[in-house]
Amino acid sequence: MAVLLQANLSFMPLHDILQWIDMNRISCVVVVSQDNEDDISFYMESGKIIFAACQKPGKRLGEFLVKAGAMNGPQAYMALRESRNGNVSFTRYLIDNNLITVRELSECFAKLVETLLIDVISCGNASVSVTTPLPEAVINGPIQLETGRAIFDAVRVIDEMNRDLRKRDEAFEVINKKLYDEDFELPVLPGVVMQLTSLMQSEKAAFQDMARLVMTDQVLTSNILKIANSAFYGGTGQVDSLQFAIVKLGMREIMNVVTAVQIRSMRFKDVPQEQLQEILDNSLKTAFMASGLASLCRLDSEEAFMVGLLLDLGKTVILSVARDFKIEQEILDELLTNRHAEIGAMIARKWNYPESIQHLIRYHHNRNLGGVANSMIDLIQIADQVIKTDLEGELDAGQMKSLNLSYESVLDVYSKSIDTYQRIREL
Repeated sequence: MAVLLQANLSFMPLHDILQWIDMNRISCVVVVSQDNEDDISFYMESGKIIFAACQKPGKRLGEFLVKAGAMNGPQAYMALRESRNGNVSFTRYLIDNNLITVRELSECFAKLVETLLIDVISCGNASVSVTTPLPEAVINGPIQLETGRAIFDAVRVIDEMNRDLRKRDEAFEVINKKLYDEDFELPVLPGVVMQLTSLMQSEKAAFQDMARLVMTDQVLTSNILKIANSAFYGGTGQVDSLQFAIVKLGMREIMNVVTAVQIRSMRFKDVPQEQLQEILDNSLKTAFMASGLASLCRLDSEEAFMVGLLLDLGKTVILSVARDFKIEQEILDELLTNRHAEIGAMIARKWNYPESIQHLIRYHHNRNLGGVANSMIDLIQIADQVIKTDLEGELDAGQMKSLNLSYESVLDVYSKSIDTYQRIREL
């Protein structure tokens, strides 16, 4: 074996090397080696690419043929094994045994070479060696790919990828800046909820005042009665009047129910309905789940309810801000994950909820609040996990123990929470 050239791609790009081989009509093997990666080999006859090999899964010719539907997996495996046993090139075996047409093989081979060239050209840091002679098994193969065309196609795809990446990064930065500068509209609290909030802040507020306010909306009154009779609130006897519901549940709990019903019917500007509905539905479930767990743990159930309800509401703002930008779902998911808590806290502040609720929403993904273990944070995280996984995910043993919760008790609260959610959904 003779070595014609050895170089590092940071000093001599691969496309320059391939063009030199093409121009001089050299028959050789070009092997590209990257750290901790499988080698990529290009077999060139008289300057043209006649075969390419890489052992990395997903980047082998047989896999490209199967993916394109040119042949099935067992056929590709048997052809590869038989070609090796007969010391015949894989491509020659396929054509000689009429397993594929020359056109199909050429199209799949060109796609493989393009993929491998993109990998090598994009990495920029690898070593390359050019050796002769060619192995006999690959000489006089049935396909010959024009090297210049293959390079052109690969570079074109790289340019398109870089352009898309720049656009994505620019969109990401614009959205992030809008969020950082608070250049967006926060949702407005429904009118009846604003009135009830004002009422609850009055020291002289009585349940009769709440009843008079709510009874102006007969649909809302009917909905409250349906929820008051759900399994979540338990008890014996039918709740058949708003006054009885307020006495039984308490004014703060009625306030939570009204807020839940009203928020679920809200329409957030420029947020796709399907995504909005998923957020609102999960918010309702989480609110009832958190409230039920709080009652078991002797924590503030009304506070837990409101935190659970507003937990992911910040996502609606992000979706609204991102509406004019075409970005990959992965990037949008990153924004939703990283920024929704702080925006949710802004919503809670705008809606005049106490600082304790604002802080719990802002830090609901932290294991503690201000460096101190926080039972409400633990409870909210369990409620959130239960709803997002439909109780199929593993619950944190440490949090369960600190709250003195059993799996059976969580299951019971989950069942009642879903029942109440279904009642609201049917309203």
